[in-house]
Amino acid sequence: MNDDKGRPGSDGPRPDGDDFDQRLKAARARHEASSSKERDRTDADRNKWQAIGFAMRVGSELIAALITGLGIGWLLDRWLDTTPWLMALFLFVGGAAGVMNVYRLVEGQDSGIGWKRPGRDRLGSDDSDGRETDADNSAGSAEGEDDGKRG
Repeated sequence: MNDDKGRPGSDGPRPDGDDFDQRLKAARARHEASSSKERDRTDADRNKWQAIGFAMRVGSELIAALITGLGIGWLLDRWLDTTPWLMALFLFVGGAAGVMNVYRLVEGQDSGIGWKRPGRDRLGSDDSDGRETDADNSAGSAEGEDDGKRG
């Protein structure tokens, strides 16, 4: 005797197509309900971990710049025999570099090539408002000179 009469490949009769469609719709509805709750929870977790990662990067940028400045100052002090002065100077230089790195990170200028990301101005907003920038004005030779007349 076979207990799984409804399974495909078994000897028993196959389930009705309408019954299968109803069970499939019910399973999809249960899956959508559970996945939407999980997706909301996943997005919140992802945002939390992104914020923690951002804070860790800010801290590591500052500490790395300070350690680098101290190291360079210490090495120069030993080489030039100027013992605390260059280390103190490069401590401030490293601190300034760390603050500048954090500023660039916050402004979104950390991963692009060059000073600005394409399509963004220095403050991080879009350039899509139609205003000309200095870069647009300096590109006059590529589009043809207009004899200094602007209108």
